[in-house]
Amino acid sequence: MKGRQWRYTQLPTEMEDTLSGEEGEEEEEEEPAPAPQDPVEPQLTEASQVLGASEIKQLSLHLPPRVTGHPWNLIFCTSRDGFSLQRLYRQMEGHSGPVLLLLRDQDGQMFGAFSSSALRLSKGFYGTGETFLFSFSPQLKVFKWTGHNSFFVKGDLDSLMMGSGSGQFGLWLDGDLYHGGSYPCATFNNEVLARREQFCIRELEAWALS
Repeated sequence: MKGRQWRYTQLPTEMEDTLSGEEGEEEEEEEPAPAPQDPVEPQLTEASQVLGASEIKQLSLHLPPRVTGHPWNLIFCTSRDGFSLQRLYRQMEGHSGPVLLLLRDQDGQMFGAFSSSALRLSKGFYGTGETFLFSFSPQLKVFKWTGHNSFFVKGDLDSLMMGSGSGQFGLWLDGDLYHGGSYPCATFNNEVLARREQFCIRELEAWALS
């Protein structure tokens, strides 16, 4: 080992110079490996009343790559637009891209869902396997698609449902966006997102990520 170091220092050959340069480049590339995660931190058009900066950064790491770098645009929030599911649907008109639904209930629990497309009225379930549920309890838990069924999102006039199986929904909200429920379901193999299966909503936000 000492002999090799002496040769590199005193008698560098053309081949050794090339190898030494390549090794140095490899080391430089390895050091900033975590850097690609830094740009993932999203830019919000306005402050969220549900999640803080730390929770937003954690959650952004689980979003599909296609939304990375896109700003979060607040399409609907109950504090501004009122507690109305129909109003939420109206606010979604003109948007077709993915949506992040953030909730805080009366117990202070934070949870929600990522939908691969805008929330809308529908006759059946729609969406793709990008859809997932999540909860901060208090650490972030993300419940991805299991592949067991395709019951991602269904919008009725008086309820919004995400994930289903055995007659239960991973997340459902009533027409007033005040009462909701969460149960384990086959779509996401999720835990109950809130502290209890039925909850009352304190704040709800819908963010467009495109």
